[in-house]
Amino acid sequence: MRLDRQSERYAPTGNISGTGVERSLGTPTLDRLHLLIREAVQNAWDARADDEHPVRFRVRIRTLTSGQTGNLRELFADLPEGSDIAAKIEKSLGNARSRVIEIADYRTTGLGGPVRADQISSDEPPDFVNYFRNIGSPRDKHLGGGTYGYGKSSGFALSACSTLIGYTHTTDGGRDVARLMAAGVGKPFEYRRKRFTGRHWWGSIARDGVVDPLEREKAHRAAAAIGLERRSVSDRGTTLAILDPSLENRTPPQAANAVLECLAWFFWPKMLPRENGTPAMQFEVELEGNLLAVPQPSNFPPLAILADAMKCAQGVEQRIIRCERPIKVLGRLGLARGQWLPRQILDCGNDQPLIPERSSHVALMRPAELVVRYLVGSQLPSDILEYGGVFICDDQVEEDFAAAEPPAHDDWVPDNLEGHSRTFVRVALRRLQETVERYANPLPADGQAASQLSLAALGDALGGILIGQHGQRTGTVRPSPTGPRGSGRKSGVTISDPEPFRFAIVRKIPCALFRVRFSGQSQRQSSFRAVPFVVLEGGSAPDAAGLESPRVLAWLSSDGASLSTGSDLRIRVTGELSAIVAVSIPGDCAVGVDVRHEGTD
Repeated sequence: MRLDRQSERYAPTGNISGTGVERSLGTPTLDRLHLLIREAVQNAWDARADDEHPVRFRVRIRTLTSGQTGNLRELFADLPEGSDIAAKIEKSLGNARSRVIEIADYRTTGLGGPVRADQISSDEPPDFVNYFRNIGSPRDKHLGGGTYGYGKSSGFALSACSTLIGYTHTTDGGRDVARLMAAGVGKPFEYRRKRFTGRHWWGSIARDGVVDPLEREKAHRAAAAIGLERRSVSDRGTTLAILDPSLENRTPPQAANAVLECLAWFFWPKMLPRENGTPAMQFEVELEGNLLAVPQPSNFPPLAILADAMKCAQGVEQRIIRCERPIKVLGRLGLARGQWLPRQILDCGNDQPLIPERSSHVALMRPAELVVRYLVGSQLPSDILEYGGVFICDDQVEEDFAAAEPPAHDDWVPDNLEGHSRTFVRVALRRLQETVERYANPLPADGQAASQLSLAALGDALGGILIGQHGQRTGTVRPSPTGPRGSGRKSGVTISDPEPFRFAIVRKIPCALFRVRFSGQSQRQSSFRAVPFVVLEGGSAPDAAGLESPRVLAWLSSDGASLSTGSDLRIRVTGELSAIVAVSIPGDCAVGVDVRHEGTD
C-alpha cells in the first residue's frame, strides 16, 4: 500500500516553516526522549475518556521485521523532490531492520473531530487537526496539562528522519472511525519555482489535492503492515510510531530504562491509588516484546516520601501559600520526612540520573497533578533522613501558572507574565523556597561549633530514633493525662506522640527535634512539660550511667520561632496546632521525650 503525499506550499499570507516547528519547543532542560515521554503522557491524560477508569499508557521500543521495514518503504514510496526530508527517510529505512518507538494510550478519546483545519465541528474537540495540522493551538480542556499544543514537536525532534505515523480510533460527528496519517518536517525548500514550508503529510489524497488520513479498514491494514496493534471501538485511543528514533547515545535497554526513570520521577502522582482503589494511569514499558517492571512509589525511593507529602498537601497538614498584595491563595504545600533508603539504580545512559541520591525536592504541579519541575531545597543535616514536598497551585490561579510555563512545560517563569499573574507566580516561588528552607533548617546554628559533617555522623550514630519507636513517620494522637496530680479533672486536650524528625545545633549543643501536635477547644491556657529520657536497649531511663542527662533546651513554633526556654510550655489550645521540642543529646546515645499535661488555668 502506497500513501499519497502532500507537501505544504507557502500561502500568500505566510505559514510557519518546518524549521519553525522544530524550534517551537525552545530550549528545554530535558533531553529529547524524556521530553517526548512527558509530552505524550500529558496528552494522554488530557484525552482521558472519563475520570472513573484509569488511562492505560504504553511505550514500546522495537525493531521492525524485514517485512515491516519493506512495508514502510512502500508506504513512503512518494518522497518530495528538493526536500532534505527525502534523503533522511531513505537513510532511516535503508537498513534491513529499522527501529521504532511506539507510544500508545487507551481509554482515551483519540484524535477525533474534523480532519481539515477550516472545518467546524460542535460534537468533538478538533484534536486531529490540532495534532496534525495546527501549531500552537490553545488547550481545550479545563485544568488540562497541555497549554500550547507544541508537544508534537518532541516526536519530530526524536526521529532521525523527523517523521512519525499516527493511528487512532476515535469519533467524528458521533460516528466511530479509525484513522492513519503520517507527518514529517524538514527545511523550507524551492522546487520548480514554487516555495514550500518543509511540512509534509502522507495519507489519502482528496479531489481538491489535500491529503486526508486513511480511514476505516485502509487505516487498519496500513497499521498492521508495520506491526501496530489493531484498534477497535472497545479500545479508543492513539498510537504514535516515531520512525528511526535517536536514542541519544543510549543502547535500547538504556533507552527503556530512561523511559522507566522518567515515568517514575514525573508521573508517580498518577500511580497512586484513588478513592476507588485504582490509579489514575497505568503504565507499561516494553522492549523487544518483553514487558519491564515499572517502578512504583511504594518501592522506589524516594517516591514514598513524595507520596506522603502529597497527602499532606491535600490534608490537614497542608501549608497555605498566599499572596498579600493582592490577597490571593496561591496553592497548598505538603512536606514529609522519612528515612533515607538506598536507590534502585537504572542504567539509563545519562550523565546524571533524574532520581536524586538524597531528596530535598519539592514537586511543583498544577491541579492536573503532573509534575512541572522540582524545586530543590537544602538537605537535612543527617545522612539517614531526607524529605520531599508537593506544591499544587490553586484552581483560581491555575491559568496564571499555566501561562508561566514555556512550551516544553518544564518550568514556571514569572518573567513570561505581566501584572498580577507575574506577581502570583513570583511570590509563590519565593515563599515556597523560604518555607522549604525553614523546614530543612528550623533552628539557626549558634556559632561554628558543629559542621554539617559532624551532624551527619551524629545522625548515623543515633539511627532508629529518627523514624520513631515503632517505625512510624508521624505520631498518633492519644488522650492527654488528667489535670494536675490528684485533681481528677479532665483536660479536654489531646497530645500526639512526639515525632522525631531531625537534628540541629541549639546554643552550640547537638539536639534532637521532636514535633508535638495538640488538639482541643479550651478557652484557658494549658501547661505542658517535656520530660526527656535516654533510649536504652529494651527500655528507657531519665539518664544513663556515665552520661550527662538529656535536657529540654526550648519549645519552638513550627516555623522555628521561640515559644519558651526549658521544659515548660504554656499555650491555649483551640483547634489543632503543633510545636517543636529541642532535646540535648548526651554522648552517642539516642534520646526520646514524653510530653505531659500539667493542668489548665
